[in-house]
Amino acid sequence: MEIRRSALFGIVGAVLGVAGLVVYLTWEAQVWVYLTLEILAVVHLIAFWIAHFETLKTASERRSAKHGVNAGLMVVVFLSILIIINFISTRHSARFDLSGSGAFSLSKQTDNVLSRLTKPVHLSGFFSSQHAGRTQASDLFESYAQKSKRVTYTLIDPNRKPAVAKQYGIEQDGTIVLESGGGSVTVQTASEEEVTAAIVRVTRSAKKVVYFVEGHGEHDIDDQGDQGYAFVKQAMEKQGFSVKKLSLLSGSGIPTDASVTVVAGAKRPFADSEKSHMTRYLSEGGRLLVMVDPIGLGGEESSGLEDFLQKWGVQLKRDLIVDPTSGFGGAVPIIGPGDYPKHDVTEKFALATFYPLARSVTFDTSKEAFSFTPLLKTGSRSWLTTEIAAEMTIDPNRDTPGPIVFGGVVSRETANDEKNDDMRLVVIGDSDFVTNNVVRSVGNGDLFQNIISWLAEEKDLIAIDAREAPKATLVLNAQQIKRIFYLSVLILPVTLLTTGLFIWRRRRRL
Repeated sequence: MEIRRSALFGIVGAVLGVAGLVVYLTWEAQVWVYLTLEILAVVHLIAFWIAHFETLKTASERRSAKHGVNAGLMVVVFLSILIIINFISTRHSARFDLSGSGAFSLSKQTDNVLSRLTKPVHLSGFFSSQHAGRTQASDLFESYAQKSKRVTYTLIDPNRKPAVAKQYGIEQDGTIVLESGGGSVTVQTASEEEVTAAIVRVTRSAKKVVYFVEGHGEHDIDDQGDQGYAFVKQAMEKQGFSVKKLSLLSGSGIPTDASVTVVAGAKRPFADSEKSHMTRYLSEGGRLLVMVDPIGLGGEESSGLEDFLQKWGVQLKRDLIVDPTSGFGGAVPIIGPGDYPKHDVTEKFALATFYPLARSVTFDTSKEAFSFTPLLKTGSRSWLTTEIAAEMTIDPNRDTPGPIVFGGVVSRETANDEKNDDMRLVVIGDSDFVTNNVVRSVGNGDLFQNIISWLAEEKDLIAIDAREAPKATLVLNAQQIKRIFYLSVLILPVTLLTTGLFIWRRRRRL
């Protein structure tokens, strides 16, 4: 009776195992069903194997054990248990973060984002085998995939698969492309903050709109030539933005769906009505980027934005920055990595940038309603000259020594506590640094992307604090070091040796 009852465990276990396999092959979406069946199968088979273990042991002592049906059945049962356990573990692996600070776990913000995903997201990480961040990126991607079945990833070596890298437009090792629903977003940093924010952007149904003002000789976002902004438009669309042109002469003003409005190198004066539209836009909490080139060199006319910007405390003068240390020429100031003023835009930004023909941007401190934060600043060996000519010379008695600020942020806190109502104005004394012929040089394009993202509050979308594993340092005094030495080097080895000799001598006497 006992044997029949134990045999029943084996029969039920086999039936449950086969049933779980059938459910997995025909109804894989119901994970809990086949997982429950397989776990029950393992339990029953283990019970059967334990109940018949003595039978197997007895059979193994006989000469005919290798031909015994019972022994063979027990081996089959044991292998079945291993196969089912392996089947479950490969499809339902688990990861545990044993660090004290949770440095290797995703944040609650990311968990919330992943739990709300309604469509699949695929991450393509382009990391060469020599890239220092490949392992970190792989671990991070695996964490996302473990949290959500809607997230999948692929690591691609751009050196071994150049055709795939070209298809995605990859130009920098360590680039990550996120795809979902026909859209894509590109990030350059394998950090949880950047990847989670990119997931939010690529899965968002409504894209944020960036308008480029036209009609005054600005750089054209559809122009493929050297002075066009076509590459800027393409790069912004990869980041999930919708990029459009805007004419302020239409009379309707700046659209309400504008996340950011850009004036890129206007060469003709603005009408008063257009300035009124921009004034109203900023007064209502708009985000405006104005890039104004120097005037007087090459016959450029004033755009008339000097008076408009003066209302917000920004002062533009007829001057030109000269940087003798620049490798691109004296009239092309450069900013090296680590030389940027402290701001959210330049935080963690470690690339050099250069600016063909730039003018200074200063602030009128009497405008107490606004605050000004420098964003771009030249080195101490640069100069600011008012003598603009084809052949530029530095006169210490006339010109102003650096550092020279030529880009900054004007902000104003409104009475409303909502962050979206805070006006943001960025003014840069150059618009040529992101034209098609130079935007891919060093960090020019990356800095522009940072500015647009900050204005559109993409950087503020997901605020995740970086967490590191705690650094535990063991500090011992001289007495403790001696104790450890005597214990590990003298006491334990001598004790083991003495015990071994005692056992050896006792066995010899027996």
